[in-house]
Amino acid sequence: MDKKNNGNNNKIIDILLANFYQKYRETILMNRNLLVAGIFGFIASAVIAELYALYSPSDVLTSTITVVVGFIIYKISFIVLFHIDTKRKYTNNVTSQINFVILKQIIKKMIFAWSIFDIVNNLSRWIILYELLIMGFGPFEAVIITSIAATSLSYLSINIISRRNKIFSSLKTKNS
Repeated sequence: MDKKNNGNNNKIIDILLANFYQKYRETILMNRNLLVAGIFGFIASAVIAELYALYSPSDVLTSTITVVVGFIIYKISFIVLFHIDTKRKYTNNVTSQINFVILKQIIKKMIFAWSIFDIVNNLSRWIILYELLIMGFGPFEAVIITSIAATSLSYLSINIISRRNKIFSSLKTKNS
């Protein structure tokens, strides 16, 4: 009897997870892209922080260069990943042409969300990194702490904004 109930529970959980994934698929994919791009940006920031701290006596300059390089690597990575996802989603399978009306709507909304994300991320990243370097943290440790704090704040902001602005509503109406 327990095996039957356990099997039914697993089926229910599978159905609930499948429904959750279908409902939030676009948000999940966006967060995956943010995470992958963030990892690339983090690695670049950590390397630059370590190298730059060796040659620069200025915590302000180290913080600024580290944030700028991390931002550039992150942004390029995210745009490439987003383009790959977007290209497949808005391309007509028969004609291989991109539906620019839907793509344009999504990009307009994403630019606003990215702007808020970038402001929150870079401002908090610079302030926290600078403060940690002043407190005597090593560059690598400071970048780790800074990345976790700034990423948490910026992910929260972009998810709230993307949900509030219904960034992916155009996609749902197309697929419905």
